[in-house]
Amino acid sequence: RRSQADAAQAAAKAEAFARYPEAAVVDMVLQRLPQVAEAVAQPLLGTRRVTLVGAASGPVGVARIPSEILDVVSRLPGAIEAVAGVTVT
Repeated sequence: RRSQADAAQAAAKAEAFARYPEAAVVDMVLQRLPQVAEAVAQPLLGTRRVTLVGAASGPVGVARIPSEILDVVSRLPGAIEAVAGVTVT
């Protein structure tokens, strides 16, 4: 029964993606965002020393790292739109 339900769900998803190809791209992007965030943060794991240069306002030092990672990830929708021509937001 579960396999029949899974097959029906997959068929419905395939039909929807056939009708709305942009939805398929958005679905793939959203499924991969956690991996992208991990890839952006990964180089920092083995880092012994970080030097950040930024504006005078906002957090400084190590407190700035999470916001920098979020900034990179938040730019992804615009990059995806530029490359794939699909609006993710």
